[in-house]
Amino acid sequence: MIILNINKDNNDIILKANICKNEILSKYMDFDYFTELCKSGCPHYNLSYTCPPNSPRFDDYTKDFKYSLVIAMYRNLDEEKTVDNFHSYLRKVLSDILIPLEKEFNGLLTDGGRCKYCEKCTYTDNLPCRYPQKIRFSMEAMGIDLNKVCKDILNHSIMWDEGSENKYCTVIGSINFNEDINENEFKKAILKLL
Repeated sequence: MIILNINKDNNDIILKANICKNEILSKYMDFDYFTELCKSGCPHYNLSYTCPPNSPRFDDYTKDFKYSLVIAMYRNLDEEKTVDNFHSYLRKVLSDILIPLEKEFNGLLTDGGRCKYCEKCTYTDNLPCRYPQKIRFSMEAMGIDLNKVCKDILNHSIMWDEGSENKYCTVIGSINFNEDINENEFKKAILKLL
């Protein structure tokens, strides 16, 4: 497992990453259950090309890739920072790592959360995507249980209760790849990006 302590913009961030086979990650998929959760609780449901019910199943999206480097980034929060106001920042930090890694390792990334390239997605107006080459999906939109993935693959728990004593914010993404790449190669590539 890769564990890095990062200081970015005066924020102490922990990065955990682990390589696993996509056939193992697919066992954490319950596509219908998580699509229904989005439908009943997410304000972005059916409003973009990347959100359910428009997102593919994880096993379909990654069918041409054998492995994933699953990455979680998290930061402890103080009184000034809440999950709501820090999550977007942490997503950007993760995306700034995932996008170059996708290119360097001829992979396909999964991002954390919904697409944010446009203020309003063209999907709702029945128009083509403005950035079709940039469309990527989140693991949760493709039915992956991130809570279980974090616990089992990264030895990390996602905090769901802002009222808990130890507050922190977590974002998750991955790089899907085929080549025989070890953790040290990924670690060196990540460190070059920081």
